[in-house]
Amino acid sequence: MSPVLDMINHDSSVPTKARINKDKGFSEFGDVLCLESGRSYAKGDECFISYGNLNNLDTLVDYGFVTKGNPCNCESINVQMIGREPTSITVYADGSVDNGAKANLRYVMANEEELEIFSSIEKGAGLGVLTKPLSDRNELDVQSFIASTLDEAAYDAREGATAAGEDTLVKVYLEERAKLLDLGIQRIKAKYKDLEY
Repeated sequence: MSPVLDMINHDSSVPTKARINKDKGFSEFGDVLCLESGRSYAKGDECFISYGNLNNLDTLVDYGFVTKGNPCNCESINVQMIGREPTSITVYADGSVDNGAKANLRYVMANEEELEIFSSIEKGAGLGVLTKPLSDRNELDVQSFIASTLDEAAYDAREGATAAGEDTLVKVYLEERAKLLDLGIQRIKAKYKDLEY
């Protein structure tokens, strides 16, 4: 099925449904795959379906294309910290950073006083307490760490896009990666511009 279905171009904004109609076909099996697009087309128009909510890395690796301004794009960066398991920081299409990474970093970057506060609150609230800042100092450290990590990764992506030369797919992927990481940095700057300790 895949070699036929992926001949229809992808557009993540097109609502697409697929179903099997049993015993409606002309073959000995009698089943037919029906695709339904949530968009109307005129004769001669190119038809699109959505392959799913795929980020640019997925579409590059699995289908050989990258979408500029992909509303489903996200980028992840693995961060290694001494004496800790690697932490993954994911930036979503709107520039937001995943809450799990922020919670983990709040805990890892907490000082003794903040850990005591966390321990006393944690008994009743569990780890959910880390979804909110522990202190201004801790939050500034966490957000600064995330922003500097994103900045380094965005720089690497821009350098990679330049080095890609005429390899358009890799170049566009890395340019889009850099744009998304830069959006994440801008969002952090806008939200935490007044945070001081």
